[in-house]
Amino acid sequence: MVRLKAVFTSKWRMEMAVVLFASIFFFAAPSFAAGPDDFGEADELLLFQDMTLVVSASRQKQPANLLSAPVTVITADDLHYGGHNSIEEALRYAPGVDVVQMDRNRYGIGIRGLEGSFSDRMMTLIDGMPIDSPAFGGAEFSSLPIVMADIERIEIVRGSGGAAWGANALSGVINIITKDPDSVPGFFVSSSVSEYYDSTSQMRYAGSSDEWDWLVSAAYEDMKSSADVLDLSADEGGDDFLRRTLARGEFIYKKSSETMITFGAGMTGSERGAFEIAGADRVGGKNELSTANGHVRIDNVFSAETSGYLRWAGRYQDMNRPSHGSVKYRVEEHDIEGQVDMTGFSGHSLAFGGNVKSTIINSRPVQANVLTLAEENVYENWLGIFGSDRYQLSSQLFFEGQLRGDYYSEGDFDWSGRLSSIYGVDSELDHVVRLSVAKSYRQPVGFVRDSIFYNDVNLAPYSFILSVAPDMDSEQAWSIEGRYQWNFLKGFKFRSDLYYIWYENLIGVQDEYGITESGVPFYSYLVNNTGGAKGYGVEFELDYESGPLMWRIWYAYNNFETEFEKQCIRSFLPAPNKLGLSFRWAIDEKWILNGQYAYSDLVDRDKNDYSIDSSNHLDITISRRFLESGEMMIGVRDLLVKEYESVTGEEQASSHPFPGRTFFCRIQYTF
Repeated sequence: MVRLKAVFTSKWRMEMAVVLFASIFFFAAPSFAAGPDDFGEADELLLFQDMTLVVSASRQKQPANLLSAPVTVITADDLHYGGHNSIEEALRYAPGVDVVQMDRNRYGIGIRGLEGSFSDRMMTLIDGMPIDSPAFGGAEFSSLPIVMADIERIEIVRGSGGAAWGANALSGVINIITKDPDSVPGFFVSSSVSEYYDSTSQMRYAGSSDEWDWLVSAAYEDMKSSADVLDLSADEGGDDFLRRTLARGEFIYKKSSETMITFGAGMTGSERGAFEIAGADRVGGKNELSTANGHVRIDNVFSAETSGYLRWAGRYQDMNRPSHGSVKYRVEEHDIEGQVDMTGFSGHSLAFGGNVKSTIINSRPVQANVLTLAEENVYENWLGIFGSDRYQLSSQLFFEGQLRGDYYSEGDFDWSGRLSSIYGVDSELDHVVRLSVAKSYRQPVGFVRDSIFYNDVNLAPYSFILSVAPDMDSEQAWSIEGRYQWNFLKGFKFRSDLYYIWYENLIGVQDEYGITESGVPFYSYLVNNTGGAKGYGVEFELDYESGPLMWRIWYAYNNFETEFEKQCIRSFLPAPNKLGLSFRWAIDEKWILNGQYAYSDLVDRDKNDYSIDSSNHLDITISRRFLESGEMMIGVRDLLVKEYESVTGEEQASSHPFPGRTFFCRIQYTF
């Protein structure tokens, strides 16, 4: 096999970095005359502005109009009144996010493309803790011990997030932030049912005392299979059911006004139907996954200018995955992380820290000669160190630099970085412009790195050979970004983001098909670096909120061009054009009408000429409050599409249709 690799020389990278970094300072030059005497005015002004504070751009709370990276926030109200049953459903209504639904319970999620069932080019967090699958990569949202009603907001970083969060935040970050116990006091119950008898039920109790805050939540979800809903025949498949039970708790001990200790734990048990991988349809194989998470975090305020935290997070998973071969997996992971924040140093706001993480993956074949991660236990270790400095030169001019280095025991040391200039054109910061350059990377972890595939009996009479190239290089992304945002009139906000990204060493599959001498078809797959790519685009958002009415409209153009024709990158390409519209109208004190619409273009440039049809998603809900703390909602998801056709792509497919339009009802009450 010939190994293909993009040609990006070290000299080219250095010259480009110098040019881009220099452009930031030229960009900000007109405001230098403001001088340091104006320092502090912007901070005081922000205290009186109604602005969302965002943590995912730099690991520190910052106002949404002064971020160093583009971030979209999906609020608790967006999730609640949208009637969403899953995080994946909600993500399709965010600009620049590609969501491909594979069947009733599987999705491919990507930021500005690169979406797939096992895509790990974006990083998913819960309260800043990574929760992507250590074994297979990517977020398995059905394994998370969390339900929609417990989410405060979802912050989506579009573009490189590696400087803040580390390796594998190549294309972006999704940070799911949960509700504080003191924000949802009392006993809460909720239950929903659809026309197909899909159901979700939740109970939650939260309270507080002088020294303790607590929250305990439990839920059960049952989603019927496409075979049951659409009455498919046995040879059509459609065994895509999902049953999930979860429980989570959080206890916060307020030792003093300076010290707080948080204890958290969660458990999830899920069963889901079979699905296809690498062309193999394993109908009838039930996939089981049990997950237990825990964390302890100590937050301390050392002085008026210095604070920090130390956190341990652990995770245990037990998996029986017939769709991944006749192998059972156990995963144990431990992560210790610390961070210190410092302010008040002549306009500087500093953050620095690091983490140490260890992972053990145990493969237990239950049938000889099948797909597995490795023949023996896999031991992985990570070490990361990060730092950032946000410098306010004047009341209108900010610089921010982020730098992180990560060492991975199964790969090499690598680094991520971001440098931004943020300038308020006017003293009220109603007009803000930003220019950034960034670099991030992704290590070939888990399934991509250590897979072994024998001549699986489930694929007979075919001969299937999968191999992994030794010493693969990590994927790299260099980007330049620009933003302009304008708060105008009363309640209107406009944002535009432009970007250009250079990719190196993208990992894909080099394949070969043929017939053996005995006449048996064979398929040979080599996982390797297949080349580079470039991505570019623009995203526009226009928001309005005043009184009882809120609406948002957005448009995203996300293009992606591989270095070679028919180059495999193990994921779908982005839909070039995406459009979204959402509104919420409080008709009166009791009635609220909510609607969300999203359109995605046809994607037809896959390596094997696979395509994804254009899509139109429209969700509408209307809710009515009753008594003092009750609410009843009726709604419809996917109003415009009654039934979706099968989806086919490299390593990910569904050969059966699945239902679209779904009517549902939900009732909830807080005691």
